[in-house]
Amino acid sequence: MSTDQVPVDPTKPDLEESTNVAQAHEEVTRSAAAASREQQLRENGLEPVSIWIMIAGFIVAVVGGSVLLDSENLFDYDAFTKEGYVRAEFESGGSTIPTALAADAYMKRGSALYKNCASCHGTGGAGVAGVYPPLAGSEWVTGSAKSPALVMIHGVSGPIEVKGTGYNGAMPPMADGWSDYDIAALSYYLQNSFGNKVGEIISPEQVAEIRAISKEYGKKPFSAGDLAQHRDAKFEAPALTPETLLNIKTGEVVDADQ
Repeated sequence: MSTDQVPVDPTKPDLEESTNVAQAHEEVTRSAAAASREQQLRENGLEPVSIWIMIAGFIVAVVGGSVLLDSENLFDYDAFTKEGYVRAEFESGGSTIPTALAADAYMKRGSALYKNCASCHGTGGAGVAGVYPPLAGSEWVTGSAKSPALVMIHGVSGPIEVKGTGYNGAMPPMADGWSDYDIAALSYYLQNSFGNKVGEIISPEQVAEIRAISKEYGKKPFSAGDLAQHRDAKFEAPALTPETLLNIKTGEVVDADQ
């Protein structure tokens, strides 16, 4: 049988000779203090809200709700303006229409639309020799705007000669569902980019002529022979003047006085 004495409660050491009572008491005190601090840390931020804060918040909510319910004219402009006050009127009478000179509007929109063409004809309009014809200096671009516009709408099929080089035309229609504004913008852009300088600003009435030719021709792609009769054909309707303003969103002509 062992003679070692085992304390029943380690926090209450017995008084056998090897035990330093003062030291044991100090260790127990430190342990209790540490446990108390941990308990305080766990409970930090969980203190109950003061009853007075809850009462004050309730009063504010009741008063605010009653004001909103009883004040039918709370957000009424006329109810809160001083007597004799006159509201300022804007000269435009409403929202301003975003406008630009027709040539500038066409060039900006045409540049965005040309992304549909750049993969074949190149960003600089040079094309690919023997594969995709160039647009820079092309007689099919620098003549009448009817030619590039009809190519956009219908595409081209069969052999075609561009700047003295033969190509096998296999261009699909690109402008299906495009607006008149899109047709005019890209046609103008092609005729006035890559060194091309035609200058004539296509009018909505001229686009109407292009649409009429397209409708009469049907759904098939143009051959070089059919397209040739429109390559240098003049429009019956006049072009837009350089001073013409367009709504840059819709392409509609805007009266300068608006």
